[in-house]
Amino acid sequence: MVRLGGCYALALGTLLILVAPSTAQSCGVRKAANTLVWKGTQAQDGFWPWHVALWRSTGGTISYFCGGTILDNNVVLTAAHCLQTPLGPISREQITVQVGRNRLKLADDRTKEHEVDDVIIHQDYTSNSVNGDIALIKLATDITYTNFIQPICLWSDGLPSVVGRRGFVVGFGIDESNRPPGSLREAQLPVVDNFQCVKSNPGFFSTTLTEKMFCAGDRNGTSACNGDSGGGLFFQFGETWYIRGIVSYTQSRQIDGAEYLVCDPNEFTVFTDVSKYLTWIAPYLRKAGGMATRPPPVDNSPKLNLLSLDTCGSNAYPNQEESSKPVFLGYPWVGLLEYTETGAREKKTLCHATLISDRYLITAAHCVVNLPPRYKLSTVRLGEYDKSTNNDCAIIDGSTVCAPPVQTLRIESVIAHKSFNTPKFANDIALVRLRDRADVSKRNVKPICLPFSKELRSFKPSQFTLTAWEAGSSATKIERSERSVVDTVECQQKYTEESIALEKSFREICVLQQATTGSRCKFPASAAPLQVVQDVRGTQRYVLHGMLSYGPKTCSTSFPDVYVNVGSFMEWILSNMQE
Repeated sequence: MVRLGGCYALALGTLLILVAPSTAQSCGVRKAANTLVWKGTQAQDGFWPWHVALWRSTGGTISYFCGGTILDNNVVLTAAHCLQTPLGPISREQITVQVGRNRLKLADDRTKEHEVDDVIIHQDYTSNSVNGDIALIKLATDITYTNFIQPICLWSDGLPSVVGRRGFVVGFGIDESNRPPGSLREAQLPVVDNFQCVKSNPGFFSTTLTEKMFCAGDRNGTSACNGDSGGGLFFQFGETWYIRGIVSYTQSRQIDGAEYLVCDPNEFTVFTDVSKYLTWIAPYLRKAGGMATRPPPVDNSPKLNLLSLDTCGSNAYPNQEESSKPVFLGYPWVGLLEYTETGAREKKTLCHATLISDRYLITAAHCVVNLPPRYKLSTVRLGEYDKSTNNDCAIIDGSTVCAPPVQTLRIESVIAHKSFNTPKFANDIALVRLRDRADVSKRNVKPICLPFSKELRSFKPSQFTLTAWEAGSSATKIERSERSVVDTVECQQKYTEESIALEKSFREICVLQQATTGSRCKFPASAAPLQVVQDVRGTQRYVLHGMLSYGPKTCSTSFPDVYVNVGSFMEWILSNMQE
């Protein structure tokens, strides 16, 4: 048996994510599942590709709180009570939306995360009632559909009545042991007419059930329960699935020794009737006559012309797999910050800086703020490959190729994010302006592309390419490695153990450390860049997504490093760039 849902007495809030199908995308179709499991059992991977998990960041921790359903590339459907508290709506910055997730405590490559652009709660809903218990979440980055991530179809007027039919409810709500399940669970519930629902428990349902809601359940121990709020009740007609209900509430009960109320699985579960809100939903959808999604202001900023968008991110070896490409001349935007040290004759190179135009680089704020008194930031070194030689050469395709001379340029100014280290380690980004322009006509000095559009920011790879020099090492050549992305929830749990809170899940990227070679760990120097090849104006080019911020002091392939998510700071970067 499974209990899926949210008790009204305990409900925290529900998020609606509406995703409208595009002309090339069909809704409500399973792409990866071919068998069926029901009656309160674990859902197979790919069975419910439209279900999403909503996570909330509070007090330095990230916790699961509700479900939702994909309706369009950037809209999710959920319950209003998931998003509304007695003090007002949950801040969008506190919410993380995860799609493609089938296990609550263990993510995989199929899981993708999205930040929230807007939360839309139905105007009839208040925290003191159940009227209008429906909400939408608009995402800041678009969902990419896969076999495990698909949109559901909204209800159609031509579909038959659901009274007497069994629909499927799915979620991560507490199970029969009153604990969250390890995996997504599903159960079949029959819909009953409202008269039968009220008659079953007049004292409760007669005062809460509205004409825009309906009841479902067998009243036999299988129901929705705490944590399932906002998830959908789905019906299949032919090969297509439709959403008809949103888990809203059920009667609650007290468990001996528990500090909270939980659902009563022997009562009906009440669902918001989605078919009664189609007119309200439609204007927020990207397709089907609804309003078009307006691009974020940064996507149309006139300052984008400072980023050399037509030439950035040059891909020197476009026809080769990333792991087989030469590192030499392959990543010409990776630079080094040089520091003069009191009493030392040679400059120190302690941090990376990444070239984003002929005049600007970005680096980590901790590389330029509150430096030890003996260090003074002086110059930037560009076009370097091997720090031990004056002339960089390598064998490429059987021939010796040499790079142009390294460029060492003076720094005119540095701007660190004003909220750096508030909270600890947060907003670890700074902008470096050169006194003279870099010569980007040379093969070894080129700017990388930034994720300047919503499409570029929406890309959620399972791996990034890291290019970096080792920190404090005798190794002199820049190295490349592929780093796997770690789910934010798992990453937060690791750092919570160290009393370090991730600031906002979408402002930071967690990736695994590099596997050790023998007994020696390889730690990149600070601000090392994470990049990936993407389609930029019709050409496959490199786009910068992350810069190394912090990580554990000891070697551990299970403990992730944390990188600044550059895409989340695009507005800040552009606002501080000048001609």
